[in-house]
Amino acid sequence: MIFLLSTKCSIRCLFNYCITGVCACVVVLSSGLFFFSCPLPDVKVRLMEDIHQAHMPLHPYELIGSSALALNEYHTSSWARRIANELLVLGYNTRPDQKSPVLITFSLNKGKNSFTAQNEELIFLEESKEGLACSEKKTALWIQPILLSNGAILIKVSRQFHSMEQSAEFISSSPGLLQMPGDSFIQQLQNSSYLPFDLLIQHYGGPKFAGWKEKGTLKCMNQMQSYACFVSEADLLVFKDQRWQVASLATQTQGLPLARVKKLLPQQMQLEVWDEKGFCSSLIEVPLQKKSKRTKLEIPFTKIRMRSSTQVSCSLGKKRLFLKQGDWLFKIPSGWYRLDKSKDIEDYIYHRLIAEVFIFDAIVKEQGCCFMKGTLFDETRMQMQQMQLPIQTEKKEAQMRKKLFLLSPFTFKGCL
Repeated sequence: MIFLLSTKCSIRCLFNYCITGVCACVVVLSSGLFFFSCPLPDVKVRLMEDIHQAHMPLHPYELIGSSALALNEYHTSSWARRIANELLVLGYNTRPDQKSPVLITFSLNKGKNSFTAQNEELIFLEESKEGLACSEKKTALWIQPILLSNGAILIKVSRQFHSMEQSAEFISSSPGLLQMPGDSFIQQLQNSSYLPFDLLIQHYGGPKFAGWKEKGTLKCMNQMQSYACFVSEADLLVFKDQRWQVASLATQTQGLPLARVKKLLPQQMQLEVWDEKGFCSSLIEVPLQKKSKRTKLEIPFTKIRMRSSTQVSCSLGKKRLFLKQGDWLFKIPSGWYRLDKSKDIEDYIYHRLIAEVFIFDAIVKEQGCCFMKGTLFDETRMQMQQMQLPIQTEKKEAQMRKKLFLLSPFTFKGCL
């Protein structure tokens, strides 16, 4: 009796387990049929369509092309990869004086086909014998370059495929491959020198040149002569008539080589230079001009005599000159000469005349003695020497002659 009861209970439990398992299988099968009966939308296609309709990029421009957003074969279509491999940015116009939209130069098929387009312009492509080429007609494949604020170029590519528009985007690599030509305008800057200050301007500039005291001096030389430009940071220079000249955006600078002063440092001047079209740019570091090896300037004047309250006579080598207050004298290999013409003084100010210069300031009187006061500059104008030279008066000259006569040996007959 006990055996029959236990057998009956076991059969009942087994039956309950079987019923539970069957119910679970039915639930799983019904869920699977429901899941597979509802087609899942193409998330990527829908996302791209929504983005295309909103005219918004898939990712922030600043992040495209880096880390997980870099262009590679794992997440970019083969047709977009082909464009990225064949398209190359040669350069773009970064001149500060450009008024039209930025122009960008491209090449296809390793430089065989080059073309220029505006920023954000649609460029249609077509197949040719050599590969992809730029097309003047509207085609099913096009690109759109976008110049970003950090200087990189975003390339948006699209194609019409089976009545659907497919899009992708990537950051172009290797921008600025065009080389700066070795023309005269770039050679003059490469051979130039820099002065962080000009002692002549600082001491004799006056109200007319008051704004030049804090400027740096760019010293250049062309085939004709040397010259200089006085500049501050962010100033523009234009190459015209075979020399660099200070310019502004208000003047005509387009179509001419252009330079901008990037930094004025104690040891160098940094210039950013563009060619005529603006596709080529270069950074040039102009070194500091070397100082003269002389530690002390030589005083050129002797036998200074008073002629009037504003005029003296003096000996310069074998020559005797009459000088008045305000005279400028310059030294060349053949001797000292007076700067009489205003053009000569202007040439010296702009470093078109390189020479030692003495400026006669005034005649001063101290403790009963008269002095000739002036300033002597070396050729570089990085060294100067203020001097005060005694002037011989007629009374002193007579006393000197008397002393010389008394001290000189007798030459009369019978005396030694």
